Amino acid sequence: MGAYVTWTLEVLAFATFVVLAVLMPYARRKRDYWTNRGVPVAAGYRSLTNMLPGFRLHDRSLSRHRDDAKAAGATALGLFDGGRPTALACDLRVAAAALGNDGFTEAETTGGRETSLVPSAVDACAAIAVLPTMTVCVAELVTSLEAVANRRLTISPWTEVKNCATTVVATCVYGQPMVDSRIKTFAEQCDKALSDGGRGRPTITDYFASYDLSSDGRASSTDFKQIFRAAARCSDQIDADVADKQVRLDMFKFVTGTIEQTAALVTGVLYELANNQSIQNHLREHLDSELDEHQQQVTIDQLDRLPYLENVLKETLRKYPLVTVVCRMTTKSYVVPGTSGNGTIEPNTLIVVPVHALHHDAEHFSEPENFQPHRFPGQMSSAYMPYGSGSQSYIGKHFVELEAKLIVAMLVSRYEVHLDKDNPCTSPDSLDPRSFAGVRVTVVNRSGVREARMYTSLRQLHNDVVKNASDRKFLFF
Repeated sequence: MGAYVTWTLEVLAFATFVVLAVLMPYARRKRDYWTNRGVPVAAGYRSLTNMLPGFRLHDRSLSRHRDDAKAAGATALGLFDGGRPTALACDLRVAAAALGNDGFTEAETTGGRETSLVPSAVDACAAIAVLPTMTVCVAELVTSLEAVANRRLTISPWTEVKNCATTVVATCVYGQPMVDSRIKTFAEQCDKALSDGGRGRPTITDYFASYDLSSDGRASSTDFKQIFRAAARCSDQIDADVADKQVRLDMFKFVTGTIEQTAALVTGVLYELANNQSIQNHLREHLDSELDEHQQQVTIDQLDRLPYLENVLKETLRKYPLVTVVCRMTTKSYVVPGTSGNGTIEPNTLIVVPVHALHHDAEHFSEPENFQPHRFPGQMSSAYMPYGSGSQSYIGKHFVELEAKLIVAMLVSRYEVHLDKDNPCTSPDSLDPRSFAGVRVTVVNRSGVREARMYTSLRQLHNDVVKNASDRKFLFF
């Protein structure tokens, strides 16, 4: 028995020695990785736990790390993401270099992955082509809120806009009006794909795998499957099977990348307008100069003549960017500015541009936590990148921005929105997409508000007259 115990202890001691012999060089190599390259390391990233493959870098921590780097005068900071060396761009010079094409590439395309066709296919012209389709769906949304507004009820903008955006996207993908049952099926498939961090991807991929991509000869400018197919034919993907696969993948990216982002953008706008009544009133006056309160059709020319609406959307995207982080990969050694040539980021290293942190930096945007649409275009900065940057920037940016602009224009021109003071809602947080679903606003019909204000004004006038008459011992009423 004693011999067995001794043998067991010897085995454990040998195993411990082997583990330490392997682990210590790994820990030493990781610990000294950034310092050996002349790049400062973020506070707390010298411990082994932060360098292990299971430890992931969280977007919320990037602002804190960047603030620490700025205080120390560092332009870049060394981090680890899942055990992988990752550089944080803390200065606009580093961010601009990373977003350029010289020495950097899209992180998603490394390893031969195909570049999506969507950014080039769904351009501003393609988005404008579907404006009539958008207008019909948005008009239905606005009309459906009439009863809600008359009773001054509270709604979830996220839910209402998401349903509207689903109908718009489905109509554009199929290139024809959708019946309710088909919309419901489409929405269920999208929800599965979007749920739980995208683990439903095979579901939506299979859904489009059985979808007929052939043209029936009636293709229109709103038929996005034909837009994607045309982009595939113009690319280097000659093989028909490869082109079809790319089209299906792009359709998946377009669908899952526009519905919830449209809902998030509009929700952010309505929350800020409800929280800033003076801004809302100014926007409404701005809208009244171009739109009729009950207008059912809005043209692109009218939207182009609404610069303050554009500023409201820009400020919302600054405060709640749709892309909070942009990742790039170095293709050659990059010398970090401000290190006297001693700081180097080696090839095949991930570099992170903290978009959210840049948007909330007083150096680039004064009073960054305040919602100030008038800061544009005067405070426009190269730090502003709400959709990301490069060929892999946010895939549906033109589509989402146009739809959001249309929804806000038609809603605010017809209704007023207020926060429910008795039941405070969750404020949106772009670092937590789920927070947008917790926003609640009260919708009020403008005609009802005008009548209430007129009644209040008349009562005040009556009281003033009575008071004046009483003072003179003479009553008019």
